[in-house]
Amino acid sequence: MFVFGVIKCPGQTDSSSVIYSVSGKFGYSSIWTERESLQQFVREHPWSVQLDLGILKNTQQAWNYCNCYSENGLSLGYINFGDPEKLSKAITLAGYIEPHLVTRKLFQLSIRATGGLAFLDKVFDHSANPDAIFFSAKTSFILGLSVNASWHVTKNWKLITGVQFNHISNGGRKEPNEGMNLPGANFGLSYTINPQPLQLKPRESFTSKTISLVAHGFGNAQVAWASNQGPEEERIVIGTNIGVIKRLGRIIGVGAGGEYYYSPINEILQQRSGHTIQNSVGAVNIQSYLFLGKILLGPQLAWYVTPNTGFDISIYQRYFFEYEVKRNWYAGVTLKAHGYLSDYIAFSTGYFLRL
Repeated sequence: MFVFGVIKCPGQTDSSSVIYSVSGKFGYSSIWTERESLQQFVREHPWSVQLDLGILKNTQQAWNYCNCYSENGLSLGYINFGDPEKLSKAITLAGYIEPHLVTRKLFQLSIRATGGLAFLDKVFDHSANPDAIFFSAKTSFILGLSVNASWHVTKNWKLITGVQFNHISNGGRKEPNEGMNLPGANFGLSYTINPQPLQLKPRESFTSKTISLVAHGFGNAQVAWASNQGPEEERIVIGTNIGVIKRLGRIIGVGAGGEYYYSPINEILQQRSGHTIQNSVGAVNIQSYLFLGKILLGPQLAWYVTPNTGFDISIYQRYFFEYEVKRNWYAGVTLKAHGYLSDYIAFSTGYFLRL
């Protein structure tokens, strides 16, 4: 995040070692969906502009998180979805972390994880906009992952280009919750306010390759939207996700586990549809984790063990996007999805316990 007024104290980062940058980017994307009713929007190519404010700490302590340099920052963006009548535009505000996987004198290769809010101009409406089921809440969430390359053209200026994947949905707070997947590319310019040479620092060996128990708790509101069968109703989905993880290195961990969640909104959906839908659901999963500095990315592939979940397929994905707020303690959000279709986003907290 953007930092103001750094005070030099014992054990703290010297303000002279903090590098500040301002970047501007243009993005060009496609809309990815397999739903037949939404193929009319696939021909659209959303474009975006964004302004990034970033900091990078040029210290050994910051380097030791991932044996690399890592930039944190805030991003303000504008997305035009290409269909002014049904989709219109969005303003986004997000935080990001961007570890530099390759650092050379004139070239850097990095991976960026982004999470924040999207403020949408037009959303689904039963009568006025019934086709655009991507969004139904004007305040939604945006999650993103990108791989970027940059080249120094002067001491202060860099050219940037990359490929990106963004997902926007309302977090399961309101139906319909199709969500929108946006693969694309970006390019732009970055200006470093106080440039410093970035030299490769001593690599701290990762020797703790033990097995850990990881536990996540998650919860958020879900909404059954108003229909002929009943009015709009809201319930809270809560759950826990547990796994046994083996760290393969400083950045990567893999393992397996399971999860259980309770979704009382399914009782309402069962009453309205007349089909049996369980509100207590269990699953087993394969888990992986990327430890990018203080950021934790946790993609999982899961299989339902409970019948009658309300979904036609038995496989789903879960993604954790969390920040280490205290040693081994994480907080953030989790996304549950079935292929391209988002189910819900929930707030989450995680803890790693070495066994």
